[in-house]
Order: sequence, then C-alpha cells, then structure tokens
Amino acid sequence: MEDVDINIGGRVKKLRNDRNLTLQDVANFTGFSKALISQVENNVVMPPISTLAKIAKVLNVKMTYFFEEEINYRDYYIVSKDARKIAFKEGAKHGYRYEELAHIKNNDIFETFIVTINPGTSEKKLFSHEGYEFMFLSEGSINLYLNNEKLVLKEGDSIAFNSKIPHYAESISGDSSKILSVRMKGQDIKNIIKKATKT
Repeated sequence: MEDVDINIGGRVKKLRNDRNLTLQDVANFTGFSKALISQVENNVVMPPISTLAKIAKVLNVKMTYFFEEEINYRDYYIVSKDARKIAFKEGAKHGYRYEELAHIKNNDIFETFIVTINPGTSEKKLFSHEGYEFMFLSEGSINLYLNNEKLVLKEGDSIAFNSKIPHYAESISGDSSKILSVRMKGQDIKNIIKKATKT
C-alpha cells in the first residue's frame, strides 16, 4: 500500500475547536494529561491505537476518520463547450474526432470524450486496449463491432464492454454520429481490485 501523509494531530485539533472544547476538556474526558493531548495535536507524539480510540470517542468520530484521505473541496474541473481540447487517440487515424470533456490533473483512472464519427470515413480497423469502456450515443446511429458481432446502436442507446474485445464503430446515419465515451484505464482497475482484496 502506498504511504500516505496524514496529519492526525491537525485533525484532532480541528475537531476539538469545532466542538468548542479546550485541551483541558479533552484531557478530563479521556483521562490523559493536557500536555499529552497538546503533543498529539502538534504531531510531537504519534498516539497508540488505544489512546486515539479514546480521543475519537470524546470527539464523536470513528477512529478511521483520522486515517481517511482528506477531501479537497476544490477538486473539480469544468470544461466549457467552446474550450474542449481535441485529443489524439489511435482512432483519430481512422476518422474519429475526440473532444476531451474533463482534463483532470494526475488522473489515471478514466478518460471522457465526445467522439464524432462521420459517415463513410472510418476505416474498419479493430481496436483493443486495457480497461472498460462506456458509450452513450447522443446523436445519430452506429454499427458497433465487438469482435465478430455487429450491434446497432441508435440515439439514446448505451453500452459498456471490456475494451480488450476488439472493437470499432461506424456511423450509419445520414450525418455524423456522436458518442459520449468514458474509458476506465486497465492498470487502475487492477490496482483498485488489488487494494480491495488486500487483508
């Protein structure tokens, strides 16, 4: 498991202040000295589990709260319609146009695109890659080939599939077809499963 820098003392201090408790209050309720509580809050002392459990009880939180990843409330990314970046993907060689919907910094989990397929321009080349893919057909209609199977998707239809299956899409409407594509990256799926099954 990756090392995570967690400020336990800072969280204890913030909770204590949020609850309008003094150092002495926490000391009285836990039975520990005021000096020890201060040392914990300033990360001078790393409290053992038994000590942290008592502090958590007084502050009315589960002990796991002190080890959870901090939420960054500014961690969101807006892309206006006119500011979408054109991304180069393998399919671009074969007539697909990829417009990036959310450029998330340091994101190794998923990618989101609007993919435009013009009729008659896509070469029938099968693609495959790690991970899973979700498609929502927002405009037009397509033939989606999954290995040797041909599926017809119309406006409003959606599909999710293992993207190791060789696949490609062609527009069969009179105009361009547009797909909302969400791709889960394979390596991160493996890591998520690995972490979830660790004991």
